[in-house]
Amino acid sequence: MKIFYFTGTGNSLFVARKIAAEFDAELISIPQVVHEQKTYSDNVIGFVYPQYAESVPKMVRQFVLNNTFKADYIFVIDLYAFIRINALGEMAAILPVNFGMYLKTPFNFIHLYNTPKNPSAKLKKTEQNLKKIIADIKNRKNNTIKPRKGIGNATKYFGKAGFKVTNACTKCSICVNVCPGNNILIDDDVSFGNNCENCYACINLCPTHAIYSNKASLKRRQYRNPDVSLKEIIEANQNER
Repeated sequence: MKIFYFTGTGNSLFVARKIAAEFDAELISIPQVVHEQKTYSDNVIGFVYPQYAESVPKMVRQFVLNNTFKADYIFVIDLYAFIRINALGEMAAILPVNFGMYLKTPFNFIHLYNTPKNPSAKLKKTEQNLKKIIADIKNRKNNTIKPRKGIGNATKYFGKAGFKVTNACTKCSICVNVCPGNNILIDDDVSFGNNCENCYACINLCPTHAIYSNKASLKRRQYRNPDVSLKEIIEANQNER
Protein backbone atom coordinates (compact mmCIF):
# COMPACT_ATOMS: atom_id res chain seq x y z
CA MET A 1 0.00 0.00 0.00
CA LYS A 2 1.09 3.53 -0.81
CA ILE A 3 -0.47 6.53 0.96
CA PHE A 4 0.01 10.01 -0.46
CA TYR A 5 -0.65 12.91 1.88
CA PHE A 6 -0.57 16.70 1.99
CA THR A 7 -0.21 18.41 5.36
CA GLY A 8 0.13 21.98 6.59
CA THR A 9 -0.28 21.80 10.34
CA GLY A 10 -0.08 18.05 10.84
CA ASN A 11 -3.63 16.66 10.69
CA SER A 12 -3.18 14.81 7.40
CA LEU A 13 0.14 13.35 8.50
CA PHE A 14 -1.48 12.26 11.76
CA VAL A 15 -4.27 10.45 9.89
CA ALA A 16 -2.01 9.01 7.20
CA ARG A 17 0.35 7.58 9.82
CA LYS A 18 -2.53 5.91 11.67
CA ILE A 19 -3.66 4.21 8.47
CA ALA A 20 -0.12 3.27 7.44
CA ALA A 21 0.53 1.63 10.80
CA GLU A 22 -2.38 -0.74 10.26
CA PHE A 23 -1.19 -1.85 6.82
CA ASP A 24 2.60 -1.37 6.96
CA ALA A 25 2.09 1.10 4.12
CA GLU A 26 4.58 3.42 2.46
CA LEU A 27 3.94 7.10 3.29
CA ILE A 28 4.66 9.66 0.56
CA SER A 29 4.36 13.41 1.10
CA ILE A 30 2.97 15.06 -2.03
CA PRO A 31 5.15 18.22 -1.77
CA GLN A 32 8.23 16.00 -1.93
CA VAL A 33 7.16 14.40 -5.24
CA VAL A 34 4.89 17.02 -6.79
CA HIS A 35 7.32 17.76 -9.62
CA GLU A 36 7.50 14.12 -10.71
CA GLN A 37 5.60 12.61 -13.60
CA LYS A 38 5.45 8.83 -13.33
CA THR A 39 3.26 5.80 -12.82
CA TYR A 40 2.65 4.62 -9.26
CA SER A 41 1.55 1.01 -8.85
CA ASP A 42 0.51 -1.00 -5.80
CA ASN A 43 -2.29 -3.25 -4.63
CA VAL A 44 -3.81 -0.32 -2.73
CA ILE A 45 -3.21 3.41 -3.12
CA GLY A 46 -4.63 6.03 -0.76
CA PHE A 47 -4.80 9.81 -0.55
CA VAL A 48 -5.18 11.89 2.60
CA TYR A 49 -5.61 15.66 2.31
CA PRO A 50 -7.40 18.60 3.95
CA GLN A 51 -10.34 20.29 2.29
CA TYR A 52 -9.67 23.95 1.43
CA ALA A 53 -12.43 26.33 0.32
CA GLU A 54 -14.79 23.46 -0.42
CA SER A 55 -12.27 21.68 -2.63
CA VAL A 56 -9.05 19.72 -3.05
CA PRO A 57 -5.79 21.61 -2.38
CA LYS A 58 -4.30 22.94 -5.59
CA MET A 59 -1.09 20.92 -5.20
CA VAL A 60 -2.97 17.66 -4.63
CA ARG A 61 -5.00 18.19 -7.77
CA GLN A 62 -1.87 19.03 -9.77
CA PHE A 63 -0.11 15.91 -8.52
CA VAL A 64 -3.00 13.59 -9.38
CA LEU A 65 -3.36 15.06 -12.88
CA ASN A 66 0.37 14.84 -13.62
CA ASN A 67 0.77 11.18 -12.63
CA THR A 68 -0.80 7.78 -13.25
CA PHE A 69 -2.03 5.52 -10.45
CA LYS A 70 -2.57 1.81 -10.94
CA ALA A 71 -4.11 -0.17 -8.10
CA ASP A 72 -6.84 -2.70 -7.45
CA TYR A 73 -8.25 -0.38 -4.80
CA ILE A 74 -7.95 3.41 -4.45
CA PHE A 75 -9.25 5.26 -1.40
CA VAL A 76 -9.46 8.95 -0.54
CA ILE A 77 -9.79 10.53 2.92
CA ASP A 78 -10.92 14.17 2.87
CA LEU A 79 -10.28 16.04 6.14
CA TYR A 80 -12.58 18.89 7.10
CA ALA A 81 -13.07 20.99 10.22
CA PHE A 82 -16.12 23.18 9.66
CA ILE A 83 -18.35 22.20 6.75
CA ARG A 84 -17.87 19.56 4.08
CA ILE A 85 -18.72 20.13 0.47
CA ASN A 86 -18.20 17.69 -2.39
CA ALA A 87 -14.40 17.77 -2.51
CA LEU A 88 -14.50 13.98 -2.83
CA GLY A 89 -16.39 14.52 -6.05
CA GLU A 90 -13.57 16.67 -7.35
CA MET A 91 -11.16 13.79 -6.75
CA ALA A 92 -13.56 11.28 -8.27
CA ALA A 93 -13.59 13.35 -11.46
CA ILE A 94 -9.82 12.94 -11.93
CA LEU A 95 -9.09 9.62 -10.21
CA PRO A 96 -10.83 6.19 -10.23
CA VAL A 97 -11.80 6.24 -6.55
CA ASN A 98 -13.21 3.03 -5.07
CA PHE A 99 -13.83 4.38 -1.58
CA GLY A 100 -13.97 7.91 -0.20
CA MET A 101 -14.79 9.30 3.22
CA TYR A 102 -14.84 12.63 5.04
CA LEU A 103 -13.12 12.83 8.42
CA LYS A 104 -13.50 15.74 10.85
CA THR A 105 -10.30 17.12 12.41
CA PRO A 106 -9.50 20.16 14.60
CA PHE A 107 -9.89 23.62 13.06
CA ASN A 108 -6.78 25.55 12.01
CA PHE A 109 -8.07 28.33 9.71
CA ILE A 110 -7.59 31.18 12.17
CA HIS A 111 -8.53 33.77 9.58
CA LEU A 112 -12.15 32.95 10.42
CA TYR A 113 -12.33 31.33 13.86
CA ASN A 114 -10.24 30.34 16.84
CA THR A 115 -8.66 26.92 17.12
CA PRO A 116 -9.84 24.52 19.85
CA LYS A 117 -8.48 24.98 23.38
CA ASN A 118 -8.01 21.24 23.71
CA PRO A 119 -7.20 19.76 20.28
CA SER A 120 -6.26 16.40 21.82
CA ALA A 121 -9.87 15.93 22.93
CA LYS A 122 -11.08 16.69 19.40
CA LEU A 123 -8.56 14.24 18.00
CA LYS A 124 -9.95 11.43 20.16
CA LYS A 125 -13.20 11.72 18.22
CA THR A 126 -11.21 11.80 14.97
CA GLU A 127 -9.44 8.59 15.97
CA GLN A 128 -12.73 6.88 16.82
CA ASN A 129 -14.14 7.70 13.39
CA LEU A 130 -10.86 6.75 11.72
CA LYS A 131 -11.04 3.24 13.19
CA LYS A 132 -14.22 2.58 11.23
CA ILE A 133 -12.63 3.96 8.05
CA ILE A 134 -9.63 1.67 8.55
CA ALA A 135 -11.95 -1.30 9.01
CA ASP A 136 -13.76 -0.37 5.79
CA ILE A 137 -10.44 -0.20 3.93
CA LYS A 138 -9.45 -3.63 5.29
CA ASN A 139 -12.76 -4.99 4.02
CA ARG A 140 -12.25 -3.23 0.66
CA LYS A 141 -15.52 -1.38 1.00
CA ASN A 142 -16.70 0.47 -2.09
CA ASN A 143 -18.97 3.49 -2.27
CA THR A 144 -20.24 5.62 -5.11
CA ILE A 145 -18.92 9.17 -5.30
CA LYS A 146 -20.54 11.40 -7.88
CA PRO A 147 -17.86 13.19 -9.91
CA ARG A 148 -17.94 16.95 -9.47
CA LYS A 149 -18.02 19.10 -12.57
CA GLY A 150 -15.34 21.76 -12.83
CA ILE A 151 -12.70 22.72 -10.29
CA GLY A 152 -13.13 23.91 -6.75
CA ASN A 153 -12.38 27.28 -5.22
CA ALA A 154 -8.95 26.25 -3.94
CA THR A 155 -7.76 25.81 -7.53
CA LYS A 156 -9.68 28.80 -8.89
CA TYR A 157 -8.73 31.44 -6.40
CA PHE A 158 -5.74 30.41 -4.26
CA GLY A 159 -2.25 31.47 -5.24
CA LYS A 160 -1.13 34.85 -3.99
CA ALA A 161 -1.00 34.97 -0.21
CA GLY A 162 -2.49 38.06 1.39
CA PHE A 163 -0.25 37.67 4.41
CA LYS A 164 1.65 40.31 6.37
CA VAL A 165 4.33 40.22 9.03
CA THR A 166 4.59 42.18 12.28
CA ASN A 167 7.71 43.51 13.97
CA ALA A 168 7.74 40.36 16.11
CA CYS A 169 9.31 38.49 13.17
CA THR A 170 12.86 37.28 13.93
CA LYS A 171 13.51 35.95 10.40
CA CYS A 172 14.04 32.47 11.83
CA SER A 173 12.99 30.90 8.45
CA ILE A 174 10.54 28.42 9.97
CA CYS A 175 7.83 29.81 7.66
CA VAL A 176 10.09 29.17 4.67
CA ASN A 177 10.73 25.59 5.74
CA VAL A 178 7.14 24.60 6.51
CA CYS A 179 5.68 26.07 3.31
CA PRO A 180 4.77 23.20 0.93
CA GLY A 181 4.68 25.55 -2.05
CA ASN A 182 8.17 27.01 -1.61
CA ASN A 183 6.35 30.34 -1.62
CA ILE A 184 8.13 32.41 1.05
CA LEU A 185 11.38 34.34 0.69
CA ILE A 186 13.34 36.02 3.47
CA ASP A 187 15.77 38.74 2.43
CA ASP A 188 15.63 42.25 3.81
CA ASP A 189 11.92 41.56 4.29
CA VAL A 190 9.64 38.54 4.34
CA SER A 191 7.83 38.23 1.01
CA PHE A 192 5.09 35.88 -0.18
CA GLY A 193 4.86 34.73 -3.79
CA ASN A 194 2.02 33.59 -6.02
CA ASN A 195 2.07 29.86 -5.24
CA CYS A 196 0.27 29.85 -1.87
CA GLU A 197 -1.80 26.78 -0.96
CA ASN A 198 -3.53 28.60 1.93
CA CYS A 199 -2.59 25.74 4.26
CA TYR A 200 -1.83 28.30 7.00
CA ALA A 201 1.31 26.41 8.05
CA CYS A 202 3.34 29.62 8.10
CA ILE A 203 0.79 31.48 10.25
CA ASN A 204 0.16 28.64 12.67
CA LEU A 205 3.75 27.50 13.09
CA CYS A 206 5.51 30.87 13.37
CA PRO A 207 7.14 30.78 16.85
CA THR A 208 6.47 34.49 17.49
CA HIS A 209 2.99 34.54 15.88
CA ALA A 210 4.23 37.31 13.58
CA ILE A 211 2.43 36.30 10.35
CA TYR A 212 -1.21 37.18 9.87
CA SER A 213 -3.97 37.29 7.29
CA ASN A 214 -6.16 39.72 9.23
CA LYS A 215 -5.84 41.48 12.58
CA ALA A 216 -8.18 38.98 14.23
CA SER A 217 -5.88 36.07 13.36
CA LEU A 218 -3.14 37.64 15.50
CA LYS A 219 -5.35 37.25 18.56
CA ARG A 220 -6.33 33.65 17.91
CA ARG A 221 -4.64 30.46 19.04
CA GLN A 222 -2.19 28.89 16.63
CA TYR A 223 -2.62 25.22 15.78
CA ARG A 224 -0.30 22.27 15.24
CA ASN A 225 -1.44 18.68 15.60
CA PRO A 226 -0.11 17.73 19.06
CA ASP A 227 1.08 14.32 17.82
CA VAL A 228 3.10 15.76 14.93
CA SER A 229 6.32 17.68 15.52
CA LEU A 230 7.47 20.82 13.76
CA LYS A 231 10.46 18.85 12.47
CA GLU A 232 8.16 16.26 10.88
CA ILE A 233 6.14 18.95 9.10
CA ILE A 234 9.32 20.58 7.80
CA GLU A 235 10.56 17.23 6.50
CA ALA A 236 7.22 16.47 4.85
CA ASN A 237 7.08 19.80 3.03
CA GLN A 238 10.52 19.91 1.46
CA ASN A 239 9.82 20.94 -2.12
CA GLU A 240 13.05 21.27 -4.14
CA ARG A 241 14.21 24.31 -2.22
